[in-house]
Amino acid sequence: MSESKKIEYIPIDQLVFDPENPRLPQTLRAKKDDKDYESLVIDWMLQFENVVELMGSIGEKGFFPAEPILVVDNKKGSYEVVEGNRRLTAVKLLNDPSIANKKKNTIQEIISEANTEVIPSEIPAMVFDDRGHVLEYLGYKHITGVQPWDSLAKAKYLKQLLTTLPAGDFYEQCKTLAKIIGSKANYVRLLLVGVDVYSQVEKNNYYDIPTLSEESFEFGTFYTALQRANISEYVGIDLDGDAPLKNLNEDRLKDLTEWIFKKNSEGFTRLGESRNLSKLDKVVNSSFPKALEAFKEGKSLDDSVRLTDQPLEIFQNSLNDSLTSLETARNYTHEIDKPTQLQVDTLKQLALLSRDMYKLVQSKMLDDLDEELD
Repeated sequence: MSESKKIEYIPIDQLVFDPENPRLPQTLRAKKDDKDYESLVIDWMLQFENVVELMGSIGEKGFFPAEPILVVDNKKGSYEVVEGNRRLTAVKLLNDPSIANKKKNTIQEIISEANTEVIPSEIPAMVFDDRGHVLEYLGYKHITGVQPWDSLAKAKYLKQLLTTLPAGDFYEQCKTLAKIIGSKANYVRLLLVGVDVYSQVEKNNYYDIPTLSEESFEFGTFYTALQRANISEYVGIDLDGDAPLKNLNEDRLKDLTEWIFKKNSEGFTRLGESRNLSKLDKVVNSSFPKALEAFKEGKSLDDSVRLTDQPLEIFQNSLNDSLTSLETARNYTHEIDKPTQLQVDTLKQLALLSRDMYKLVQSKMLDDLDEELD
């Protein structure tokens, strides 16, 4: 942080949760003006942020004063906690367990075992006048530092930090953000583009895909998919352009979202595992329209990818690998005194398999030649 701050102790009833916390889902942040907002945040923290374990630690050892929370004076008689919302939740619950609607029995058990003398009623904090002054520190700590956020929270944070920069070339802004957080510009750019595309999915209510929400959305898989050249081209994203989403195709974005997240009656998606993104990238390649057509008509990803050039690549790579292995085996042949029957049988199988493959390939080459002559 660029400016020196003194640590102040602030009563917990003057501390409020950050309404722009990038870890909170948008559906919750949208309720920041509700009278029950604090209770909703506490319940979410209990469910998703391991607050119970933190309560046990603070209840036993107290609040660690060397790591103050970071707050902004909201000029309304209270302070918004930009960094330290989990700790604030734990302290509030230790002081008043009745505010929780979840895990009540567990909370009561922790409080019964806690040392009441170390439970704080006020928390050490560093106070800032502007939220933007805190963001640089957060980027180092939660993106490249020792307490990393998940990828969606990182992307949301970078989006917030972007608004603090002067207007200018998008890539240059990404380079500036990369320097601030100690990362690479291309990684920053990918996260920012990814969160903008995600926002379109969110705006369309996740295309009504059952059970899909901000909590279940696998953002890492999603923005990794967008990094694939053919997939990004398919949905109309230009990762290298000044306006990456200028030509975004909403219908195709829906396709991609459903392929990755929509499950059938057996609980499987069209993509399957994230490692199949390379196959999907092949299928949506504009050079193989029949593959995409087959996939959209319901063919499996494996069946559809057979209509691309991937089988040829696999065939050639497998031949190269086999040749390398056989050459290695040949170089050790002279060191074998007594070959086993298993080794002899294996060599026979290799010879038969190689002969059959050779005949099949030769036959296909002749068929292709006949077609050219016709």
